[in-house]
Order: sequence, then structure tokens, then C-alpha cells
Amino acid sequence: MKTNVVARMRRVAQASLGLSAAAILGVMTFTACDQNFSAPDPNAPTTDALIPIQPLITGTLSNFRYTEINEFLGIMGRESYTSAGDDPRILRQPIRNTLDATAFIVNRPWNSMYYSIKNARNLIEFASKLSGTEKAGLEGFAKTIWAHELARLSGVYYNEGIKIEYRNDRNAPFVNRAASLAEAARLLDEAATNLRAAGTSFTFSLGNGFAGYNNPQGLLRVNRALRARVAAYQGDYAACQTALAASFLTEGNTSAAMNIGVFHVYSTSAGDVPPGSGRGSGGNPFFQNLAAPSLRWWAHKDYASDNTDNTVDTRVTRKAVTPVNIPVPFTMTGDAVTSSLAINIFPDPFSPTAIIRNEELLLLRAEARMFGATPDLAGALADINRVRAAANAPALTTVGADRNAQISRLLYERRYSLFFEGFRWVDLRRFDRLGEIRAELANHRVNTTGFPKPVNEIPQ
Repeated sequence: MKTNVVARMRRVAQASLGLSAAAILGVMTFTACDQNFSAPDPNAPTTDALIPIQPLITGTLSNFRYTEINEFLGIMGRESYTSAGDDPRILRQPIRNTLDATAFIVNRPWNSMYYSIKNARNLIEFASKLSGTEKAGLEGFAKTIWAHELARLSGVYYNEGIKIEYRNDRNAPFVNRAASLAEAARLLDEAATNLRAAGTSFTFSLGNGFAGYNNPQGLLRVNRALRARVAAYQGDYAACQTALAASFLTEGNTSAAMNIGVFHVYSTSAGDVPPGSGRGSGGNPFFQNLAAPSLRWWAHKDYASDNTDNTVDTRVTRKAVTPVNIPVPFTMTGDAVTSSLAINIFPDPFSPTAIIRNEELLLLRAEARMFGATPDLAGALADINRVRAAANAPALTTVGADRNAQISRLLYERRYSLFFEGFRWVDLRRFDRLGEIRAELANHRVNTTGFPKPVNEIPQ
């Protein structure tokens, strides 16, 4: 058995970091409702000790590509709709009925992100066999991934809470959002310490999605960017600005500058399947051909009309467009919800999806400058205008006269800059603005608490 595992992982090690399923699924396989993870025991005898690090990294990055939660949160936050004739629950549950704690919409994000956490823990256990810079580099990477997933889980399940000490133990306690964010911050700071001690290069590759950040110094800047996000969620704006100063934040005002960052990438290799999804094969799971006779992902019906510069703001004109062969407004299957704009945020089958990028960092700094102990409204305005200039939107002269107006401005810019990236519901919730969501029909509702605890995770 162990010999077969080693052989399989050695084959994977020979694959490229394009993350093809042929390479990845030889390392670890995930199904939406299965948390029983089997991987080489890092404390096992010599045979497993021969396993190289690279396939473990590749497998971890594969599962880390789970982005389906962006779709679910997009629906719940009324920034997008899914027309899914094969499963109308995808649209109905987040906007209509109370979310079913036994349904895949609730369980799949939990399983996917805790699976990534388990992979990260396995890497840390593997690192215990190493020493020096090699050990520090592997631990720094693994803790960064772990913290990222905790922060994402905290946003999805929000008031319901998540588990920190989670090892397939149903009776592990749930902790509240504040505690989960504190743990994510702690892990990111530990990882930063590891990365500073990791020398000038890794003994493994993070692949094309981390181009420019594929060494300890580069990943440290990514780590600090993620730490800034967590600090903003905590309302710790001093820590947010400190982390941003050590991140990859770039003060550009072009489209290219907005997309500096790290991404999930998709390969052209045969057998590469969308992560967390059974739809189709190959590439980005949210790509859709706008000339197709049917489309799945649509922008909220008010996405364009709510933007005062919608005819010139490329955050509208490029991300949500009129389909070619479908009469609009189009009615979503089964729920009488309409939209005239199809989502075009991923214009080709292998478009990457963002982990974190410069556009978000500029808006995080604007937020920290507005709401920090010593407000810097001029600095916040400059950051927002950099983002708007990159989108061909006219410059503003103010971020608002008071905190309420400033929150509105920030949420507006984040809505359009970070569209379909999994932020809008979380942003509205953390600023107590969920009342701004307009329910489409009388039988629709607004979720104010987050996803419910998965029924199989509630302690007995």
C-alpha cells in the first residue's frame, strides 16, 4: 500500500504545476460530502519519507482552488444569480428559503475549505521531518493557506461560527467570528515569522498563479496582504495599514496595476476538471461562452443601473454584458427572477481567479485611512480614485462628509471592483448594511446570519 502511494506521488511530482487533474488527483481526491482524508503519514517509516514535497504542495493548491462559494455568496448578497435548470436549489436556497443545513450548498464550502486546512496541517507535520530554511518555508506556506481558509470560513458561516481545532471531530467546539479571525491573524503572523527564516528560495514551486511571489520574500508579501484583509475584518485599522506597508500593494492606476497579485490557475492538460464542480471539463469553472444558447451566471438585475457611471465604468461594461443569442431580460429557471446582463468576468476558459490582488489592497487601505484612529480622507480619496481611474470611471472629489457616507462609498467601490469574488454579502454584513438588499419577490428573504452549521458538525 505505501509503495503504491509513493509511486503515485512520484508520478505526480513529474507533472507541471499547471495543476492538471491528471497530476493532482493522483495526490488527493476530494468529494463534496467526504471528509475522510487519507494521505501519507509524515511520521511513518522510511518508505513514506522518500515522498517529495512537490506533490503535496500541488495537491494542496489543487483543492485550494475551490471558488464555488463565490457563487453562493454572490446570490445571497444579491450581486449575481445562477440559472440552474439542473438544480434550482442553487438559486432558491440563498434567496428564498432558510438554508438547509443538510444541503450541499451548506456542506460543500465547509468540506472543501476544511479539506484545504487538513492538507495544510499535513504539510506542517511533514515539515517536522525537515530542518532549517526548508522547514521554515514549508511551514510558512502551509500556515498561510490555513489562515486564508479560516478567514473565508468565518465570512461564510459568520454568526453561526466555525471550528478552529477541527480534526474530523464532530464534538469540536464552534467559535464565534471574532475568535476565528483572531486565530487566522495569529497563524498569518506565525507564517510571516517562518517565511522570514526561510532563506531566499523554496525547495518547492507554487506554480504560475504565484508568479513573482514564488519564493519566501514574495510569499511574505502575499501573507501580509492577507493579514491586512483579516485586520480590516477585525476593525484593527492600524494593523491593517502596517500589514499593507509590507505587502505587494502598488500605487498604480491602470488595469494592469489592479491585477497584480496571486491567482488560482487552470491548465489546458487533458483531464483538468473544475474544482468543486461537476460541470463540464477543463479550465475555469465559471467561464461561459456569451454566444451559447443558454447561460448559467447572470449579474443582479440592478448591477448596471445602480452604477452612476455604468456606460463608461469598465467594472460594469466588461464584467456584465448583454448575451449574444438569448433575449433579455432573461428569467431565471423556477424563480421568476430576471436579468439583462450575463457575467463575463472570466472571458476565456482558462481565465485565472483571484486569491488576492492589488485592487483589493488599495480599497483596504482606503478603508483603513477612512476609519482608522486618525482619519486620512485625502489619502482614502486618492486610493479610491486610483481604482476608479483604472476602470475609466471619473474621479471623485470626496469620499463623503461623514462615516455613514464614507461606508456607502467604500461599499459601492468594493461592489464593482470585487464583483463575483465572494465579498459583497460579507461586506454588507460587517458594516450592518444588509438592509440595503432588495428582495426580488414577496417570498424572498435576506440572510442576516450566514450559512447554518452543517448538521453533521453540530456537537452531540
